[in-house]
Amino acid sequence: MKLTFIIGMLISLLGSVASMPLLAEENAKDVFGHYQPALFQIRMIEVESGNKSSIGSGFQVSADGLIVTNYHVISDSVFFPEKYRIEYLTHTGETGPLTLQHIDVVNDLALVRRESDAAAFFPLAANLPAQGDNIFSLGNPHDLGMIVVPGTYNGLKKSSFNQKIHFTGSINPGMSGGPTVNASGLVVGVNVATAGNQIGFLVPLAPLQALVGRAQDSLPDSFLNEIQRQLIVNQERLLSPFIQAPWPMASLGQAKVAGEVVDFLPCWGDSNANDKNARYLTVQKRCRLDEEIFLNQRLRTGTLELEYEWLTSNKLSSTAFYNLYEQGMQSAGPGNNAGKENITNYQCQQQRVTNAQSMKLRFVFCTRAYKDFDQLFDVLILGASYGQAQQGLISHFTLAGVTQQMSQAFTHRFVEAMAWQ
Repeated sequence: MKLTFIIGMLISLLGSVASMPLLAEENAKDVFGHYQPALFQIRMIEVESGNKSSIGSGFQVSADGLIVTNYHVISDSVFFPEKYRIEYLTHTGETGPLTLQHIDVVNDLALVRRESDAAAFFPLAANLPAQGDNIFSLGNPHDLGMIVVPGTYNGLKKSSFNQKIHFTGSINPGMSGGPTVNASGLVVGVNVATAGNQIGFLVPLAPLQALVGRAQDSLPDSFLNEIQRQLIVNQERLLSPFIQAPWPMASLGQAKVAGEVVDFLPCWGDSNANDKNARYLTVQKRCRLDEEIFLNQRLRTGTLELEYEWLTSNKLSSTAFYNLYEQGMQSAGPGNNAGKENITNYQCQQQRVTNAQSMKLRFVFCTRAYKDFDQLFDVLILGASYGQAQQGLISHFTLAGVTQQMSQAFTHRFVEAMAWQ
């Protein structure tokens, strides 16, 4: 009886598992059929030619025509409003203009409006799904028309600064800005990025609800000024943990450098210790914020990067070691992409300091200004210890999109977080 019972349970379980794809498919069809009128292709139209220059997806969230999409889908209209306009395309082929209402560049969201009266719209969920729940991503991949992609809610991405939902499903180009809904058709996130191999990321509910909640607020006098305000608030939130207290220290070769200050800045290490033919020993540590803020096609910001390299040799002459050391100083570069139309050239100056740990350091301080944002700068600092025979510590950090005050406070903590063992 026990064996028969167990076999029966296994048959029942296998039958349930086999029916799961069919159930997901039926739910997907129901969701897509019911809400298709509230889904749109969002187009950037190049005014001179009258043709689309890029596309994304969007979804209506109110009867009076409010539509959510990704900021990166409509960013050209912010930086080049005379060159581009925003337009929507319905599932029946109708087109019309959209006006930009509000943006959230940090979470890559935008709120636009079309002329509408009592139109279908997507309701927002009150809560995120349970881990493992089936959810459905909707959008317009590769300009092929609106589709629905079943997937799985895997919770919020761990150890991230700006939270994203980890979605197991195929988010493809063109689906950016589309909704991801639960089986009841309630929006639980917004398509934003893919890492390939069925790994997608969604903007979660909280920033979406906050953006929609601003619908009745007055429109910004300048969207560029609003972007600068948002970036400053974000960078203060990012850098405050580094500025408020001295950094913990960790060993790197015969030196001590910054340890783990926050859990959202992952660090990686490497060395050539196993290379028996190496004429010098190098031990490296690199820490980089695994996210950035898109402003336009040629400008990304919001990054933070720390790098250290300890070098020593008893096989190289003093001259050869010095040349190796100088090459290491020249290898670092800015941590973010920026075009010359967006930023100035770096302006650099050198300085020698002795920090509180009695380490003698030579630094090159470099800054470049943002042309559209008068309070924001990229900061790149290269450092090298001196005064130790045949060994040295090379250090580097970059900050993207920070104020002078924040960069100076961060630099102070960085300089003090180095010492000899």
